[in-house]
Amino acid sequence: MKNETTKFSVSRAILAISNRIKHWALIIFPLCFFFISCNGSKKQSAGQEVNEVKLQTEDILFPVSEVLNLKSYYLSSYFHNDSLSLIYGYNYKSHALDCMDLKRHQISQILLSSQGESAVMRSVTGLFIQTPDSIWIYDDTQRILLINGDGKLLKTVDLRPELKNNEQILINTNHAISTARLFYDGGRHSLLYGIKDFSTSPVTFKVRETFLNSMTPSVDYLLQPSVAVTNVSGRDYGNMSDLNITFTAEKLLYNYPVESHVYVMDRKSGEQKVFEADSRFTKNVVEKCESGNYEQWERHNIENPHFYDLMYLPQTGMYARLHLGGIEFDATRDIQNLMDDRDLYLTFFDKDFVVVGEAKLPSHRYNYFTGWRETNDGVALFVDNSLDENEQTEELVLDIVRLQAD
Repeated sequence: MKNETTKFSVSRAILAISNRIKHWALIIFPLCFFFISCNGSKKQSAGQEVNEVKLQTEDILFPVSEVLNLKSYYLSSYFHNDSLSLIYGYNYKSHALDCMDLKRHQISQILLSSQGESAVMRSVTGLFIQTPDSIWIYDDTQRILLINGDGKLLKTVDLRPELKNNEQILINTNHAISTARLFYDGGRHSLLYGIKDFSTSPVTFKVRETFLNSMTPSVDYLLQPSVAVTNVSGRDYGNMSDLNITFTAEKLLYNYPVESHVYVMDRKSGEQKVFEADSRFTKNVVEKCESGNYEQWERHNIENPHFYDLMYLPQTGMYARLHLGGIEFDATRDIQNLMDDRDLYLTFFDKDFVVVGEAKLPSHRYNYFTGWRETNDGVALFVDNSLDENEQTEELVLDIVRLQAD
């Protein structure tokens, strides 16, 4: 990993629990009652093994431009229509959004203001591209901001009135912790994001839907705990104490970095299902961490796998998931080299969340600090690894990895 990305691997401080805690089960949401129907874990056919699939990779090199871009982006979002295929990445050095045109191989930039009426704070952790002229940003101030293509502030959505003292907003993109996305639902004119609730023991997670019409109360979707481990949010699993959350128009997709199952909720019915998604290459459950100090957490992170969020590929109707394998800790080696020496795996799922197959990606090539983004039919990964001996350019390079057609 590059030095500029490591500062994003430090976990954020957890909010203090208020003395006025109330149990979540007693909370009543006006005008809406949410129910859960969990159908249990959906398994692969008896005796069926996960196939190793073949991939095809398209390399995209962005020529030298006036934009001082990064080699990889810890936070990015994808937009496409009939004529555009764009990845927007947050450039923390320039405090800007770098727009990468995957068809024209060009980069443009939207500079963000640090002060004034259109100010966006530098702690940007959430990004959703509604259109190139309507961009939603979460800057860790408990507000979601809508800006246009020039960086001008169009709207501010304050999340604090709906946030209880025992709740923490979970919008995050951090390799060492979790990937919890921000989502705008155009049909319902609402914003969806994660919530971590400390009023329960163990801590629970939910998704909150906040409507842009301030007269409509928010709706909460309670997410079920892991079926493989208990008390994920405690100190037993080091930095991997949260969960990954992504969205489609109809579904909430979530999973826990510490284990391989995939969890799916139908937003309309509230029905939840759990799907087995074991890897054939790595362990499928993370071991518990021996102690609570940061050095041990760092070692725990290196020695264990980390399962990332589920990505929807709309052109194919399939889903994809990346996960890292663990390696043996070696105190004589540099921590950065150990991190970048791990193997990255890509798993594809069909529309019913059945595993199609899995493949190991090239070693020493990609940035593991969430340096990737889904595209219409594949996964885009930033080529950026400290151990890459074949890197021949300092320019921005992307690999678009797709499932090879039969």
